[in-house]
Amino acid sequence: MITKIKKENLLEIVNNIIERDDQVKILSLSDELTISQVVKFFTKQGRNFTKTMIQNYIRVGVLPPPIDKRYYTKDHLVLLTIIDNLKEIYSLEEIKEVLEPVRNNPDIFEDDIFKTIDIYNNYLEIRKDALGKWSESLNSIFDKVEALLDKDGIREAEKDRASAFLLILSIMAETIAKKDMVEELVQKYIKG
Repeated sequence: MITKIKKENLLEIVNNIIERDDQVKILSLSDELTISQVVKFFTKQGRNFTKTMIQNYIRVGVLPPPIDKRYYTKDHLVLLTIIDNLKEIYSLEEIKEVLEPVRNNPDIFEDDIFKTIDIYNNYLEIRKDALGKWSESLNSIFDKVEALLDKDGIREAEKDRASAFLLILSIMAETIAKKDMVEELVQKYIKG
C-alpha cells in the first residue's frame, strides 16, 4: 500500500538520519587491532566490511597501511567509517583525490593537516547542516512538485505515487548536481 507523502513524514526521515549519524564507537578499543578484529568491530556497528575491502583500500591508497603490517588504530577505524559513508556515491579514486590534500604522507596519520576524528566530526556537522537546509526547503519543494503534477495533468488517483516519484527525482537530481560540483572543485582546486 502506498502512503501519501507529507512534509511531516519527510521531516521525520531527515531527523532519523541525523540521529543515526553518530560517531563510531571506538573510545573503548585498544589502538592495536588486527584486520579480523576490525571486521568484527564494524559488523557489530552494522557496517559491512571484509578483509578484502580493507586491503583494497590500502592498495589503492585511500587508507594507510596497518602499523607493523598488522595493527589498525582508531584513526584507521574513523577513516574507514568516512570511506564507508562516501563510497555510497563516490568511487575510491574520487575519495582518494578529495582526501589527498589533507593527508601529507598517505602511509601515516601523524602529519595530516586535520586529525582524522576532526575530519569525521566536520563531515557529520556539514551533513547535518545539509539535511537541515533540505528540510527547511520542503515547502518550496512540495510547491514545485505540485506545480509539475498540475502542469503534466496527473490524475488525482495517481498524484500520491507521482508526487513520491518527483520528490525522489528531485533528491537524485540534487545529488548528481552536487557530485558534478565536487568533480569541478577537485579539478580546479585539488588537482590544479
